Amino acid sequence: MNRFVPWALVALCFVLGVASRSIGETFAVFVPSIQQAFDANRGSVTLIYGFSLLLGGTAAPIAGWIADRFGLRVLTMVGMTAAALSTAVASQATELWHLYLGLGAVMGFGSASLSGVLSSVLLGRWFPANRLGVAIGVSWSASGVGSMATLPLAQYLIATDGWRSAYLVFSCVSAVFIPLLAFLPWRRIERGAPGLVPARAAGDNGPTVGEALRDWPFWALAGSFALTSIGIFSLAPQVMIYLLERGIDGSYAAQALAVAGFLTPLGMVGFSWLADRGGRRIAALLAYGASIAGVGALALVGGPRDDLWLWLYVVLFGGSMGSRGPMISTLATLRYRGAHFGRIYGLISMGMGFGGFTGAWLGGVLHDITDGYAAVMVMSVAALALAAASLGSEAGARERLSRS
Repeated sequence: MNRFVPWALVALCFVLGVASRSIGETFAVFVPSIQQAFDANRGSVTLIYGFSLLLGGTAAPIAGWIADRFGLRVLTMVGMTAAALSTAVASQATELWHLYLGLGAVMGFGSASLSGVLSSVLLGRWFPANRLGVAIGVSWSASGVGSMATLPLAQYLIATDGWRSAYLVFSCVSAVFIPLLAFLPWRRIERGAPGLVPARAAGDNGPTVGEALRDWPFWALAGSFALTSIGIFSLAPQVMIYLLERGIDGSYAAQALAVAGFLTPLGMVGFSWLADRGGRRIAALLAYGASIAGVGALALVGGPRDDLWLWLYVVLFGGSMGSRGPMISTLATLRYRGAHFGRIYGLISMGMGFGGFTGAWLGGVLHDITDGYAAVMVMSVAALALAAASLGSEAGARERLSRS
């Protein structure tokens, strides 16, 4: 039975991600309705999503501290409560700042608690190095798989009952999981696989936070998170309305984005599998190359007849989106796991938060200034190229270390 426990825990992380992160990722579908409801410009609306990413990153060290100090039961229950509360607040918003509070601050904290910190701290105790990447990749794929259901559902609910009702439905979905988490055997779960955790911790408790901060790989990983987030989130929140402005039907566009969500977990697991098999550097470079090519394909979508370019974007960008997160998390776990790992990983994740906030905000501002998307796409490609150089260097270092 013990051999099934690690993958049951992967399934747990996955389900919690679907009930929280995948709901947050529907924001792109809500942008037109929110912009109209509050008579707001694009930059102020996309900044809500950016604020969520910022809080998701800056709150990650707090989530890591909760995991290290109080355990995973408290972390998961607090995170899921925040996820349910955030969409409940959004459904009752009468001012734009209410959305900053609910979908920004509260959702950001919930995402920090139920995403990378949870999967890295938990799964790092149950999987050896040669299987950890795939396990984390499956866990991270929750947002993509969940988007297959939540994106079309959000579009349907908005069209039938309005965006407020849609967020209220999502709040109820998240709230269902809160009491269930209280009864899981968390003490047994946190002990990890027999023999695996003691082997890691033999002789010491792993690197301290101070030691990590003085280590170049820490900054390479944090920088990769930041630059990748800038490259992705400067563009992703605006893709839906970009397609609408080019005459593509809203339901068709939502379906295309849902397919991209379906491909995202396949890319996460596929690139993670390649990385686990000794190709961490090549896996990272291929993932970034696919994303950059996807941005180029999107730029060529000029009207409803440009299906080829639209679906190339879906395949390339959707298939690689999110694949770097598991790679960075795996490299961080292999280098820093120990008694202080939750806080170290939380600090690394701050790069993702700051990058996501900066990308989403600048993406909206650049659109408002230029009244177009060319500048947004140029910034996206430049950030992804720099991230490829940063992560590629650390992945190469890990490969050399494993061979020594």
